[in-house]
Amino acid sequence: MAKGEIKNFVVIGHASSGKTTLTEALLYNSGATKRLGDVDQGNSILDFDPQEQKRKITINLAVASTEWKGNKLYFIDTPGFLDFEGEVRAGIRAADNAICVVDPSQGPDVGTERFFEIAKKKGIPVIFVITKMKTFGGELDEVISQIKEVFGSGITPIQVPEGQGEGFSGVKDLLKSTEDESLRESIIETSEELLDKYMAGEEITDEELKEAFKKGLKNGDIYPVLFVDSKAGIGIKELLDFLSEYGLTAYESVWEKGTLKGEEVEVEPTLDKIVLFVFKVLQEAHLGELFFVKVVSGEMKPGIELLNTNKGKMEKINQLYEPFGKERKEVKSLLPGSIGVLVKLKETQTGDTLASKDYPVVLKPLELPEPLVNVAIVPKTREDQEKVMEGLNKLKMEDPTFYYKYDTELKQTQIFGLGEVHLDVIVSKLKEKFNVEVNTEKPKIPYRESIRKKAEGFGKFVKQTGGHGQYGICNIRIEPLPRDKEYEFVDEIFGGAIPSQFIPSVEAGVKKAMERGVLGAKVVNVRVVLYDGKYHPVDSSNFAFEVAGSLAFKDAEAKADPYLLEPIYLVEVKIPEQYMGDVMGDLNARRGRILGMEAEGRYQKIKAYVPLAELYRYSSTLRSITKGRGTFTMRFDHYDEVPREIAQKIIEELKKEQESD
Repeated sequence: MAKGEIKNFVVIGHASSGKTTLTEALLYNSGATKRLGDVDQGNSILDFDPQEQKRKITINLAVASTEWKGNKLYFIDTPGFLDFEGEVRAGIRAADNAICVVDPSQGPDVGTERFFEIAKKKGIPVIFVITKMKTFGGELDEVISQIKEVFGSGITPIQVPEGQGEGFSGVKDLLKSTEDESLRESIIETSEELLDKYMAGEEITDEELKEAFKKGLKNGDIYPVLFVDSKAGIGIKELLDFLSEYGLTAYESVWEKGTLKGEEVEVEPTLDKIVLFVFKVLQEAHLGELFFVKVVSGEMKPGIELLNTNKGKMEKINQLYEPFGKERKEVKSLLPGSIGVLVKLKETQTGDTLASKDYPVVLKPLELPEPLVNVAIVPKTREDQEKVMEGLNKLKMEDPTFYYKYDTELKQTQIFGLGEVHLDVIVSKLKEKFNVEVNTEKPKIPYRESIRKKAEGFGKFVKQTGGHGQYGICNIRIEPLPRDKEYEFVDEIFGGAIPSQFIPSVEAGVKKAMERGVLGAKVVNVRVVLYDGKYHPVDSSNFAFEVAGSLAFKDAEAKADPYLLEPIYLVEVKIPEQYMGDVMGDLNARRGRILGMEAEGRYQKIKAYVPLAELYRYSSTLRSITKGRGTFTMRFDHYDEVPREIAQKIIEELKKEQESD
């Protein structure tokens, strides 16, 4: 490959648009594979994970490469489900070019737009490929108009399909002949120099047009559109020709940015300074972790040491592999733009930079979406608790959009992800990879309780039965605080009614009682005033005053008209306009309070306050209502009072939990 060029392409698009099938066709038609892999038949080179084969969807990004007309082409296949957006972002981060796949019968959806915007933000060229041409019987002009409406006037078909539907038999390349006047004008408009020549009536050569086209592609002024049928293999070799000729190398594409000795820098690809970006970690049964890296700069060879510039630790690179689906091929070197796999790294994680010690650049981190949904898990056997935690830890390393925690307040292990399918896959992987089974249950809600009025409380802990006893008596007053103030403790003891060394113990007892108030939840927004008490010169102790403080608070709270609070989340839902009524109706049914609506491109965005208790499985409901075209974000905003008719049932449940603890 010394003479050829290295070009890599991330394949993005909505679910079921045909991304994996297209990538399989590119590999097969270029001779990299002996058979055409089929997702539906479970023999895809790229969808090799058991979960992918079972569900017939792409879950993990996968990489394979081929050679075409002397050039090395890498393809990074990515999921279409928004539940696995982290994989798409990682794939885009590693790529110098993007192929955006559109099924003409569906058109572009919110996922396509989202992934396109991420690629556009990175500044890499985006090439549109219309798939499934043999099964499409609609009006192609309408599809192109729709794509242009969504992605802008830069959308430029550079082929004309020959035949339609079952009659689709090939494509005519408009770039080679440049006879198409509208295409010529689209290219000319991207170049001021050519536009001046055109307006002056001067001749523009095919070579000038080609250079202007490549520049327009690089600058995002042109988004070329090509047509294929992957299963029939029509248009695939023409697509390979286009990618080989017009795809950008690492030298030509946007350069990675980072920090070097406190200064912002662009990393120019060279052969001497080595810089790698770790964009994916995968657990492998026999080798352990596989670290997928993009060679940003340098000629990478085995047997060297590199600095993990995020951790400040050295890593020894013993073997160097090139990925091909689930297989790996050991290689002697990798050049800029290549995708490689490293093993047996000790300190490295997704998003880290590995670099030459004398060039310790830290590349910008991988931007990932925040988890939206959660579910509680319980090991089927108590003995499996440790294995579950070990498995969750390894899965988090493999997928940084997933995380887990044991909530000490709720006494639950909860897992968090981008959607119900995402979490379902995590649970399945626990069983497949780590041989542990868990049951899922509804996550508990972190309710709070507060008080409406002032009240006084008395706490007494006295045990005097001869010898050293226990003696602590305290009087407190409690009163409500504003919602933005959680807690305040005021010492108004005078005259030595309680010696100063025991006052912190009274407060410790109060805080302990507030962890679970009389309604069964944590108490907030309360001022506690300690104003009187009694002590014994011999029998008083820190323990006695701690117990007295706890008893005093419980006594006071019961008289202070306690009430229940629930967490309220700000939810933003983005949907096509035709689903507005159904989505708003659903939000209202979830006790949501609509704050407003606004147009955002072709979509409507609804903002609402919704209680967390009502958002369980909202991801699935929204997907069902909008046929997969709706997205949402949610974040904690504030606590608010639970309506009385609902509160009583919750209080009963909290008290049952308390009794069972």
